[in-house]
Amino acid sequence: MGNLLSRAGWSILEYLRRGVTPFVLNLMFGMTIFAFSGIETAELKFILVFAFLALTYFVDFILIRSMGEYAYKMKVAGDNIRNGRPAGMDLGNGAKYRPSKEYRVYKGFIIGLVVCIVPIVLIIVDLCTGSTGARVAFGMVAGWAVMPVLNISSQASLLYALIPCGVEIVAAGIAYILGGNKERDRQLALEQKAETVSKIKGAKKR
Repeated sequence: MGNLLSRAGWSILEYLRRGVTPFVLNLMFGMTIFAFSGIETAELKFILVFAFLALTYFVDFILIRSMGEYAYKMKVAGDNIRNGRPAGMDLGNGAKYRPSKEYRVYKGFIIGLVVCIVPIVLIIVDLCTGSTGARVAFGMVAGWAVMPVLNISSQASLLYALIPCGVEIVAAGIAYILGGNKERDRQLALEQKAETVSKIKGAKKR
């Protein structure tokens, strides 16, 4: 039981740790998008808001894809350890192997959900209180989720902000899987190269 709780704790910590960087990036992009609300030209404001939203998704995609690559390296190291072999992987920056860091298909979606927790909480607060202050705070903290909605209609329900959040979660999951697949293919190529070299050496000895 204690071991199970320990593993669950490490997994939660890993999700939070992985979610911090994209959350901070989204915070910065969101504040920039929120600042666009002061632009008087509606067409220019619309273009800038959605261009920066697309940029937010793109940066998150690249970042989380690299997380998937790293996690697959951890999976390979874990497989080696479980089979009684050395980890055999350069994990970088003195990183230690932990099962919670291993690649799993669903983990990217959870990382995306972690990034969206604050916007989702703010949506609930806004719906429950209807406070103007809460909406302004929402715009500043999660402008990437709320401002595209308000840019389309200032009277729109913030429930529609769940759409940008949903896109974030799906994009994070896909990026993570693509990163894992990329590292998997690299590992297979390395294995095939090692087998080819081994066969050549064996042929020469004959």
